[in-house]
Amino acid sequence: MRKLFISALLASFALAGQAQNGLIRMDSASEAWRNKYPQSLFFYHEVERLLIPEGAAFGMKGIPSFSPEWTLTYDSLTHELTYREAEENIHQRTYKAWYKSKGDRFVQRKHPKNYEAPAVKTYTMAISADQAAKLRSIWAQAIDTAKEKEAERRIIMMDGTNYEYFINGKRAKSTTIGEKTKFEMFALKLKEVVRNGSASSIDSLINTDL
Repeated sequence: MRKLFISALLASFALAGQAQNGLIRMDSASEAWRNKYPQSLFFYHEVERLLIPEGAAFGMKGIPSFSPEWTLTYDSLTHELTYREAEENIHQRTYKAWYKSKGDRFVQRKHPKNYEAPAVKTYTMAISADQAAKLRSIWAQAIDTAKEKEAERRIIMMDGTNYEYFINGKRAKSTTIGEKTKFEMFALKLKEVVRNGSASSIDSLINTDL
């Protein structure tokens, strides 16, 4: 049922800035879509509340269809790379809170009910000012060079994981459909470095040419 729900919602709009297998800019159409569907707005609010540190200066969100959502951010207040992962899928939790079963279909509640946020695992790694500056530069370049072209297809979340990147008020978005970009591969490796506590390998990773 959730698959059909996601497909129906996302089929209602096309993202104008989509680039095949690459980053796309989030435009006004995507923001209007979020405001139009309260459950989705509630979901994104919970992702931010649970997974984004207060001092997040730049980072990424990993939003799979069915697996737990996660974020990798640089927390400017603690000077740490922070990896957070929900223990259960937030989207499924918010969907159950916002919709109720009525016969053979689901109908939307006026307000969310019986919602319990999933627990979150947090992993941190302190990094130097030089390392943070290098990462900030990599993030800024990845977003600034995001290619834009008219959408040729619509993004369906069930096809893979949605990634959202952000820095300095700029955001870009990509999916795992097809081959991952070099930046995606870099960011995913960095996520594993933080998750596994492999501080000794961070310099070699940061200095790798993308």
